[in-house]
Amino acid sequence: MSDLPTPQYDAAALVADSSDSNSETDSAIGGLSYASSTTSARSDVYTAVEEFGRTYHGYKAGKYILPNDQQERDRLDLQHMIWLLLIDGGLNLAPIDEPKRVLDIATGTGIWAMDFAEQHPNSTVIGTDLSPIQPDYVPANLSFEIADAEDEWNFRRPFDYIHGRALLSCFTDPRAMIQNSFASLAPGGWLELQDGLFPFSFLDPQPPPDHPVRVFLHNALEASKLSGRPWDNVQHYRRWMVETGFVDVVEKHLPWACGTWPKGDKAKTLGMYGLEDLRQAVPPICLKLFVKVLGWELERVNRFVEEVVPLLGSKRLHLYVTTVWVYGRKPLEGETQTATATAS
Repeated sequence: MSDLPTPQYDAAALVADSSDSNSETDSAIGGLSYASSTTSARSDVYTAVEEFGRTYHGYKAGKYILPNDQQERDRLDLQHMIWLLLIDGGLNLAPIDEPKRVLDIATGTGIWAMDFAEQHPNSTVIGTDLSPIQPDYVPANLSFEIADAEDEWNFRRPFDYIHGRALLSCFTDPRAMIQNSFASLAPGGWLELQDGLFPFSFLDPQPPPDHPVRVFLHNALEASKLSGRPWDNVQHYRRWMVETGFVDVVEKHLPWACGTWPKGDKAKTLGMYGLEDLRQAVPPICLKLFVKVLGWELERVNRFVEEVVPLLGSKRLHLYVTTVWVYGRKPLEGETQTATATAS
């Protein structure tokens, strides 16, 4: 919609630390180990699909490209730390108080839902996902369901807050998810989406088009489009929410670096975690998209991964992710649905 304010994808918060440029990469990061706080809740419900030495969800196999094994669960829990750090330990930006019913779409390990349920003991929280990888022992006000958010939503009671995070690879058409969320919210309820713009960005000077990291980003985007689940839809979330009928729509952007190249303790910590997150995500992304969609030979993919992963944290590359936080409210009954939106 032409009257919506244009968000400024500003990386001004990231400034390269020129005093820390002696080494080319963050060589110490690869050895970091993160203990998972989760175990499989119902690992025998669906048989896992084994491929490329990893396991994937068996329910509606193939819809989601990333694995669901312990290595991936650890990565998701690490990524949760990044999202928390971005907003200084918070779980959301939407101005909610004590919502009675809360839905977490594509909950993954369920770590966000668990934190939210613990902080809001009077809320009833439901987390849905394709994989049964959530823990057995959770707060009494939290439950998990194996469900496909692309199917028809049949919740018997409306929600007061719906949350979705890192959904860019999940949907053929995110508009349907936004519309289902609108229909499943009580009047006055909020939808909040937290995601990353893809392809990721670089501070100037830009690397050449044939730089392996740029080749990875370009090919991953093209493969995602060919697979029917484009990864560049995040830029449209705000407009689609307004078009669906949400009001008081707000979009904010917060960057995280890939590597410890930016100035500032917080930016460096985010960069350390962000680099490890990306290092773990790139190999399975390449295996699924480059082999299965682009038709690359497995040996070629393995060589490419070996070339790309060490370059991700280059202090000359200055790679970063722009996270997009969009939230909006379903109008109260009788309230004029004015298409209000702000961006920052």
